Amino acid sequence: MKQFASILLFIYSCLWSKNDQNDVQHIIVKYNGESIVGYIDSVGYDLLYYTPKDSADTDSMHLRHVYYAYNNYKKIFHYSWSFMENIRMMVDRPATLFTSSGDTIQLNKVRFRPDMLQPEVFIQDTSYKSELISLFDIEKINTDYSIMEFSAKRGFFYSFYSFLIATALNTAIKWDSDIREDVQIRNQFDELLPRLSFVGLRDTGKAYESLSFVIPTSVLLSMIYDVWKNKNEFYFTPLMEEKKFERNMYVFSFKHITKTQLSRIVYKIEKTKFGNKLVGLFR
Repeated sequence: MKQFASILLFIYSCLWSKNDQNDVQHIIVKYNGESIVGYIDSVGYDLLYYTPKDSADTDSMHLRHVYYAYNNYKKIFHYSWSFMENIRMMVDRPATLFTSSGDTIQLNKVRFRPDMLQPEVFIQDTSYKSELISLFDIEKINTDYSIMEFSAKRGFFYSFYSFLIATALNTAIKWDSDIREDVQIRNQFDELLPRLSFVGLRDTGKAYESLSFVIPTSVLLSMIYDVWKNKNEFYFTPLMEEKKFERNMYVFSFKHITKTQLSRIVYKIEKTKFGNKLVGLFR
């Protein structure tokens, strides 16, 4: 009798696991909030392969178009660099949290669990009560405008690096082989500096006036643009498949784009026989 019961239990468990597996669905969320429901087959280096719901044909999507993907058991399957960068910018900031059920919670500060497999938000409201909320129960989080510190940094570094690159190019164009290298380089970059008599700079550099105007202007414009685009609003879970986010969640970064493109080039080189040996020497 026990043996018969064990056989029935085994058959039942197999059937249950099969049904459970068939019930798994994946939701692929794009940066604008558009979502695709289906079944993810695999994730490659540059492509995500999936089968759309109610379809038997496999399709693919470039990973650079995917904000994140999760399943209906509230587990993250894949997340982008922009997804993690948005989370990093929100940490420890006062915010207003909007749940998918329509509730609004005023937060003293917001933190995320390091485990992104089953992401949860550790929230502390204005009464200093703390709790964990699943990321998939959150529609969006609006931080205060202290988040504009990232806008100010971006505006400063983009303009400052532009001047450095322009100065380096100008040095190369006006290069004189009869003059010492260190003297030419120092003279060009001295053009960016104000008068500093105690270090030997007796005159203000010709480009300093432009530099002192362009950098603050760039910082101000960067902040105004981010306020206009509501960059303090962070969206996560679309309320409906057809409803998009009110802003695009992609985070633009020259550094990240450059790093990604270099990785793709190395990956393509490594796929060749000679490239694999060459890249292997540096790993």
